[in-house]
Amino acid sequence: MKIPELPGIVLSWLAISISFSVSTLFYYPSYFLYSFTIAAATAGVGFVLHELAHRTVARNYGYNASYEVWWWGIVACLAAAILTQGSLVFAALGAVYISPRASSIYIDERGFKRAYGMISAAGPAMNLLLALGFYALQGMGGYLDIIGAVGMQINLWLAAFNLIPVAPFDGSKIFAWSKFVWIAMAAPAWLLVLFF
Repeated sequence: MKIPELPGIVLSWLAISISFSVSTLFYYPSYFLYSFTIAAATAGVGFVLHELAHRTVARNYGYNASYEVWWWGIVACLAAAILTQGSLVFAALGAVYISPRASSIYIDERGFKRAYGMISAAGPAMNLLLALGFYALQGMGGYLDIIGAVGMQINLWLAAFNLIPVAPFDGSKIFAWSKFVWIAMAAPAWLLVLFF
């Protein structure tokens, strides 16, 4: 059953936020709400803005684009998190579907690769920008310090994971369009995930 875009985005945001905070239900149940709000502000925001970045750039290129939730992805995300007590988060909750408008049907192959490369780069680029923003929150103390640290790590991970140059990841379309752009994005993302 297909649901409208906005409820699908909200459902995906809730599912990823629960999945990233479910471990507290097993180990520190009284902290679940606290953990959930941190996950919602970091992983949830990172996932939603990643998808909306794809959609925005696709629409700027003249494509029809909308987010569609995957029911099996929601179920798999929640089931994996619950069954592993939060050790595994399967964050394939949905995707932005793109189709050409009449004005974009006649785009040449080079233009098509560039458009899809830019659309694909928008998601990981958003996560890298969010990681930088969350980094700036660190050192402010208290709740903001925790959100900054968690948000930076999660968004670096989301960027690096999505930059894997194998289909269906964003990295495969970026790599097919421009090896230079892919290296410029993937190298810092992976290095920061591994060593920061």
